[in-house]
Amino acid sequence: MRLTIRNHLLVACFFVCPLLFFTNLTRNPYVTQICLINIFLCACAGVQFLWDAGVSGRLRLPRTALDAPFAAAAAACAVSWLVAFVGHAPFFRSAMLSEGARNTVFAIVNILLPFYLAAALGREEAEAQASPAGGPPLPAAPGAASKGRPGSPGAGGKPRAGNRDALWEAYPTAAWAVFALAWGGLWVLFPQMRTLRASSGLWSQAWDGYGAVVWAAGIAAAAWLTRAGRMLDYLHLALVAGFLASVYGVLQYFNVEFLWPSILNPYGGRSVSTFGNPNFLSSFNVVLLPIAVTFYLYARDWTRRAIYGAVCLALGSALLASLTRSSWGGAVAAVALLFLLRETRARAVENSRAAGLLAGLALMIILLWPQTRVGGAYHPSVLGRITEIKSFSAADGYYSPFHQRVLIWTSSWLMGAENPVTGKGWGLFELFYPFYQGHLLDTFQFFRNMRTHANNSHNEIMEVWSQTGIMGLGILLWLWCAFFLAAKRRLSEPPGVREWTAFASACGVAGMLADNMLNVSLHFAMPAFMFWWAAGTAMGPVHGADRPWYELSRSAAAKAAALAGAALLAVLSWYWVCTWFREAHYFAGFKLLRQGQLAAAVKSLETSKAWGPREVNAIYELGNAYARMERFKDADAAYADAMRANAGYDEIYFNIATVKASRLGQPEQALSYFRSALAINPISSDAHAAMTALLLQDPQRHLEEARRALARAVAMFPRNPNNWNNMGYVMSLGKRWAEAEQAYVKALEINPDMRISETNLRSVLKQSGRPAPPIIQTLDLLRELERRLAASDHSEAALALAARVADSLPTVPRARFFLGTLLLARGRFEEAVGHLEWVAAREPTLVGARLNLARAYIRLSRPNDAARELKAVLAMDPQNADARMGLKAMGMSQ
Repeated sequence: MRLTIRNHLLVACFFVCPLLFFTNLTRNPYVTQICLINIFLCACAGVQFLWDAGVSGRLRLPRTALDAPFAAAAAACAVSWLVAFVGHAPFFRSAMLSEGARNTVFAIVNILLPFYLAAALGREEAEAQASPAGGPPLPAAPGAASKGRPGSPGAGGKPRAGNRDALWEAYPTAAWAVFALAWGGLWVLFPQMRTLRASSGLWSQAWDGYGAVVWAAGIAAAAWLTRAGRMLDYLHLALVAGFLASVYGVLQYFNVEFLWPSILNPYGGRSVSTFGNPNFLSSFNVVLLPIAVTFYLYARDWTRRAIYGAVCLALGSALLASLTRSSWGGAVAAVALLFLLRETRARAVENSRAAGLLAGLALMIILLWPQTRVGGAYHPSVLGRITEIKSFSAADGYYSPFHQRVLIWTSSWLMGAENPVTGKGWGLFELFYPFYQGHLLDTFQFFRNMRTHANNSHNEIMEVWSQTGIMGLGILLWLWCAFFLAAKRRLSEPPGVREWTAFASACGVAGMLADNMLNVSLHFAMPAFMFWWAAGTAMGPVHGADRPWYELSRSAAAKAAALAGAALLAVLSWYWVCTWFREAHYFAGFKLLRQGQLAAAVKSLETSKAWGPREVNAIYELGNAYARMERFKDADAAYADAMRANAGYDEIYFNIATVKASRLGQPEQALSYFRSALAINPISSDAHAAMTALLLQDPQRHLEEARRALARAVAMFPRNPNNWNNMGYVMSLGKRWAEAEQAYVKALEINPDMRISETNLRSVLKQSGRPAPPIIQTLDLLRELERRLAASDHSEAALALAARVADSLPTVPRARFFLGTLLLARGRFEEAVGHLEWVAAREPTLVGARLNLARAYIRLSRPNDAARELKAVLAMDPQNADARMGLKAMGMSQ
């Protein structure tokens, strides 16, 4: 019974969780996957490790090469977090507790449980095969001693052990293929068979009668195929899930969607399949690909080779469809490492025709892989995705996907360097990263358009360094050296199905590690599960053959430990149940809030908060809902609670400051929050404007801080006339007339219509007795030009006046628009085009400029350019008669 329950739970982990997803149930479609796999893993661990202790009083855990590194890592994480907790201000400690708990739960459930479950399964399987109770020795594999060549296994060297290969020779690969094709085919009928949604409730969103039948059939078939509970069975089930998800992802890439009413395209044409994120799908496939390649090379007939070859090509095609370059590199590394195993090299040589066919097909797919037509204007091919780095760098001086990582890595380095021994604190990267990024954004203009809220470091070395310092890096090196040294023993062991499967799993681990030098998928449940299961598979039959288990055989102690373990697993499972309901109610409230149904949104968001555990986005939206309902004290409390979940979001500081300043009469407290918002996000124009406005409410008290804040604002946003106007006001209060005049002039050069700046400038000139700057005369000329144009004066004198104004205001679009319009009226079309194109590029929503530019193109016999501009006008103003008439006159459709 124990094995049956364990089998069904592992079927859920390998089959249900990677493929089950909803698009309108939670904010991220993979939330349901995450919650389910964590619950199933907890239940499976209880069945695997605690069942026997409760029945027979014996508790045992597998020994592996990673036990000591794991223990050291746990101690290092605890020490680094405690050092950080003591060393930070009390304001951050609630958020540190929240983030530390969240990451601890992840580490237990998504790292330790799959690793030790896989190791235990492999250990039990090895023992069963070696035990006399397991039956007589299995017969030798057909041809194992006769088809070899000198110097290769099976002739000379180490012979193939018959009892090791018999399972593989008789394995029902075809049954798995039939299952995958039949079950996948049932989903093709889903659009016709699905249940119409009667309501928007959680149950209505999750339930579908036909889908439930298909799922039930799939789970039953998978449970039957894995009924023996062997590692090979679960790896094949993982390959089935990977194959189906990959085929679906490739169809998405080619704009084919049969499950949902519209194409899922949250990542600009990069396939997400059932994983909700292209990086998760790609990393999952990186782990599976070397296993599939190994099965292909070791297959002894063309039917099996065709099946495994199809899986290999599907996994590889989905990797291409994800457009995840780090995973491409990881996949290449994983497959290349396979050939360190002598038996794999021998099989490739022995089956050179099959190996060459697969390699040729893979190369052909890579070279001929087309561009997707899903998404916006960005449609790279595989080769284009690789070579675009050079072209982007040449054009812009930076390449955002890379240089944004440089920004994250630099922040990570600064976090670790603050305390090189223990780092910033384990589990606290997301909490503190925004503050370090803010410093870099404030200092380096280069990074300002690359701001992000990073969950992780996008490099495992920097991830560990930033949080646990040198101590953590040393343990990381120890852990992976121990892992790969243990896996290296495969190179000298007698080859068999368990050995080369374990080695292929180790190669998959290496590939995903390489992938995560530029990726973050190790920190998300579904790819992390596959990664650590593969690691446990690699370690299962390797280490400690003489003492394979830690055993606690004293009945009372074993039962007490089992009871404590069961309580912990129950708490962890309930944590994930609560998480799912929190996320589902949060997303429902989020949608209601966007629809303006405030009372219903508040009710749903309050339900989300009641479920817990505390989550920053859900509580932040509750604060927004309270604010929109003018429940400002409740909003203030909700925002404060959101910061207790994660105090690293500038939006929360900004909103709580706004509520305190404008609604609760607490300006000094509001200033403190505005300062924090700007420390996190110094490129927020709204935060700069709100803070300076608040400071200027009491200029005598805050004059110097207002001057510093405005100096920072005008440096960050030199084209914002309001900042320059406020700077002039601050300077005039200090009777710094020359600087006040300079600031007002700058504001008027940017926006000549800013009457308050003009009035302030004239006042400063009157008080100081300073001579009028040229901008005063330019403004007078601009007013005169506007009067002439209003009177339809298109004379040479008006043109000369427009040219004079444009020379004085070279960066003001309106001045150039007037000049271009007069040039057009005077028949100087080539000159007009230059000015009007400049205006349209900087003010694309200025309808008059786009219309006049189209007219100039028509006069220059450039109908395609004219049509483009007229269609742009209609996109902004569908009823624009001039644009409609222009297109009709050219005989073009609208």
